[in-house]
Amino acid sequence: MFAVVLAAMALGEPPTIPVAPAPAPGGTSIEPLLLYLPQQLFNEQEFDPALRRISQAGIRTLLVSADSGVAVSMSQLIVNLDLTLRDVNAADYAGLVLIGGSGAALHWDDSLLQARCREFAAGGKVVAAIGIAPVTLARAGVLKGRKATAFCDRTTVDWLRQAGARYSFRGVVADGNIITAASSEQARAFGQAVAKAVLKGK
Repeated sequence: MFAVVLAAMALGEPPTIPVAPAPAPGGTSIEPLLLYLPQQLFNEQEFDPALRRISQAGIRTLLVSADSGVAVSMSQLIVNLDLTLRDVNAADYAGLVLIGGSGAALHWDDSLLQARCREFAAGGKVVAAIGIAPVTLARAGVLKGRKATAFCDRTTVDWLRQAGARYSFRGVVADGNIITAASSEQARAFGQAVAKAVLKGK
């Protein structure tokens, strides 16, 4: 928390405050949801609105990345991470959400991240990504035959189509347990779609 406030103060901006989840609807027990952040250069404008909307739905979130410590956004906001990807057991969580940002490109071919995406998808868990992060899902084979969207860049779109995805120009696309969004403009709607899918599975 202290690191988050310091980074935000240096930028003259209000800090992103971790959001405590609202009470779960009907007192249901919901497994925590993982938000995967690139360790460097994640998109804060994708992360913050999505996190807030998910938390408002009563879903607890944990922040995960390749290594322990902190993650730094493209605007130099610092957030503390809860665990590392290698310590994740898909059976213990409601789903896996990939946040984009320029740093997400470094994780497109991460074999462990791809394997985790496949594990969550195969287990019927929610698997979601926003911005350029859906490329990781595509390269993991998760989007084959699925409707999906991503940041509207010709190269990104080509990668999704080459992986067998049925690309859509819609801002947010939900196809079963797979949810994708195009950009930070849809971050809140993305978070809402993720929350809805998690709660539907309970």
